[in-house]
Amino acid sequence: MKNKPLAKKILELIGYGFIKYEPKRNACILTISPLKGLLLLIEMFSGELRTPKIMQLYKLIDWINKNHKTKIIKLPLKDSGLENDSWLAGFVDAEGSFFIQHTKVENGAKKRKISCRLKIEQRLIDPITGFSYKDILTKISKFLNCNLKTRKQLSTNNEYFTMTASNLNSLNIIITYFKYYTLYSSKYLDYKDWEQAVDLIKINKHYTEQGIKEIDLLKTKMNLKRIKYNWYHLNNFE
Repeated sequence: MKNKPLAKKILELIGYGFIKYEPKRNACILTISPLKGLLLLIEMFSGELRTPKIMQLYKLIDWINKNHKTKIIKLPLKDSGLENDSWLAGFVDAEGSFFIQHTKVENGAKKRKISCRLKIEQRLIDPITGFSYKDILTKISKFLNCNLKTRKQLSTNNEYFTMTASNLNSLNIIITYFKYYTLYSSKYLDYKDWEQAVDLIKINKHYTEQGIKEIDLLKTKMNLKRIKYNWYHLNNFE
């Protein structure tokens, strides 16, 4: 629900459809219709997708071609470098999380540890199409200079690909990328706080007394702890 302003902005941009609110699920669901909206989505997405969800786009194209006598061509997965467009920003908006870790000595740790991490998780297999996410997740992990691992969720037995980018080289890659391609969900606000913490790490001031205070303050504003939101970054949404 906290991303309601983004859903409204997307609906405004596309011009077709409606938003359904489900407070019990903490969700707002954007549905695009009628045919004019679907045709606009196909135009926007064709040739831009990199995951198994392309198969759902193909089914939509097949249905429209059959029922509306169109001849829309199905373009393949995009295979260019991730640094060349905003696709990864959209993927992180959906599947990524920014964290600041501060392990204090008094919590049983041998020494204080402060780090910044971008974590991405995705199911091994797309539940709708049955295709694997391995190829694109491997490509992302190589771009971010981190390892791709798997984990099993004990409560559901679902398996996930997971990666955590936290080394200095990875942090530089992430910040350079997001200078050109911005996030649009509420994660943008988490990223901006996270970026401030990374700046302290890069100049080696994160373990100073003042640096630790700033790190702890930034942590209190991020993710589930965030209570204040602004959406000025949507002014550049297009």
